[in-house]
Amino acid sequence: MSLAVALPCAVMSAVAYGTATAVQHRAAHRGTGRADARGVLRLARDPRWLASVGGDTVGLVLQVVALATGPVLLVQPLLVLAVPVALPVGRVLGGPAPTWRDYAACVGILGALAVFFGLVGNPGEASPLPAAHAAWATAGAAAIGAVLLLAVRTASSTVRAAVYGAVAGAWFGLVGVLLDAVATSWQRSGPTGLTQPDGWVPFVCLLLAGAGALVLTQVSFQVGSLAASFPANEATAPVVAVVLGAALLHEQLPLSPGHLAAYLLCVAVVALGTAQLARGLSSE
Repeated sequence: MSLAVALPCAVMSAVAYGTATAVQHRAAHRGTGRADARGVLRLARDPRWLASVGGDTVGLVLQVVALATGPVLLVQPLLVLAVPVALPVGRVLGGPAPTWRDYAACVGILGALAVFFGLVGNPGEASPLPAAHAAWATAGAAAIGAVLLLAVRTASSTVRAAVYGAVAGAWFGLVGVLLDAVATSWQRSGPTGLTQPDGWVPFVCLLLAGAGALVLTQVSFQVGSLAASFPANEATAPVVAVVLGAALLHEQLPLSPGHLAAYLLCVAVVALGTAQLARGLSSE
């Protein structure tokens, strides 16, 4: 494990993801309040959206490197920095100039991350992820996500965008854990590790969860404003990644009542900060 490699790569990954998110929302959102399958397919012919996919690809590569050299409990929360990064990108794309509230939100997000890292300390090495655990975690995430999506199918566009974003964020959190598991398998056994169940099962689950999260994110952009979907996505992803990283990979997470209260406060600050920044990004 090398935090000197993992943490800078995680920050650069957040920069790539934040840039891609701002561009994707501009390309996908049409203000109709409806999910449109043909609209999602149309995006494949939109140069802006294709460029943003390139940004996502760069972010993914950097995320893989970060997870291969550092713990999920530190790498995944850093990806929240994609939110402040999206603010200046949105401005370049024609959005409004940042306000003092936007700058305060950025400071709040950075402060929450700093407090979280101070609380967690060094979570240690991740354990290998058994194939059965990867499969059950993915099936459970898919089932819970499907129930939530069905529950809001007749709700307002704002509620649907928020729930779609939250479910996509949860699946992205799972993706981070699966990425870590695949990277660990590769490091331990090389390419032959992916021929074993503990290698190829997490890899297949990673592809399924990643594809589902990506498509659902685009749908959330179609359905509602970034102020609804982005905060839910960015607040849910690190929470799920941290919980699963501790539960499935056995990374060390202090769980005293004081620590739990502080974690909840950090999540609340990140969610509120993201909501503020997303409102600015959504303004025309």
